[in-house]
Amino acid sequence: MQPFQPKTTPERSPYVIAHRGISGKAPENTLAAFKLACEMPGIDMIELDVRLSRDEEVIVLHDRTLQRTSTGNGAARGYTLGEIKEFDAGSWFHTSYSSERIPTLREVLRFLNGRRWVNIELKSDFLHREKPFLLERKVLELVEGAGMNRAVLFSSFDHRMVANIKRVNPEAITGVIYNVYRDFGRLPSKLAGRVGATAFVCAKHELTRGMVRDARQHGLAIYVYTLNTTSNVNRMMELGVDGILSDNADDIVAHIKANDR
Repeated sequence: MQPFQPKTTPERSPYVIAHRGISGKAPENTLAAFKLACEMPGIDMIELDVRLSRDEEVIVLHDRTLQRTSTGNGAARGYTLGEIKEFDAGSWFHTSYSSERIPTLREVLRFLNGRRWVNIELKSDFLHREKPFLLERKVLELVEGAGMNRAVLFSSFDHRMVANIKRVNPEAITGVIYNVYRDFGRLPSKLAGRVGATAFVCAKHELTRGMVRDARQHGLAIYVYTLNTTSNVNRMMELGVDGILSDNADDIVAHIKANDR
C-alpha cells in the first residue's frame, strides 16, 4: 500500500474506515470483522481499540470489561492473555462466530499484512491508570515490528497518550479524539496543537462548520464517527471531511460509488 497520508486530496472521496472492522456484520474487533473489511474493495482503513492484559500483552478490545463482547466477566486488565483466549468473543453477535477470540494487536497486524491502513485507538482505564508510556511503547514496537510505521494513525481520547506517542516516535501520525464534556469550546487546532497531532476525530453530531473551518486553516485532517447509515454521508462529504468511520463501511463505500457516477 501507499504510505498513509491523513489528509485526502481534493479530487478524491473521504477515506472509508471500518470501525472495529465491519462490526455491523461480524463481532467487533475480531479477525472475522477485519477479514470482511479486507475483502471489500474501497475500504481504506480499519479502526481498532487496544489495551493491556494482566501480563501486559496488547489486546484488541474496546471496553475495559469483557462481558459485553465475550463470555468473560470483569476488567480485561485482571486476566492474563492465556485466560482471555479462553473466552468466546463471537457468540454474543451470532452463534456462527463462536470460535472467535479476542485477538492481540500482533495477531491483527500479522493478519492484515499491510492490506489496509490501520487506525489504532489507545484506550485508557480511569480505574487502572497505566504507567506513562507503557501501552504507547508496546504499541509502537508492535507496529514497527510489523513494518507498518507508515500505515498507521494513532489516536486516543486521552490526549496525553497521543503526546507520548509523538515523544517516543516524532514521525508517528496521530489524531486527537474530541470529548464534548471535556473539550467543549476548544477548537481542533488548539487540541491537536498541544500534542502535535495532525488529525482531529469527533462524533458526527459534534462536528460544526466552525470546527471544519479551523481545522482547514491549520492543515488538520478531519475524521468523523460513527456513520452507520448513508443518510449523513453526503453532508459530511459537503463539509469536506477526510475520513468516515462506520460499522457498515461496506455500505458507505457502495453509497459513495453510486454518488460518484
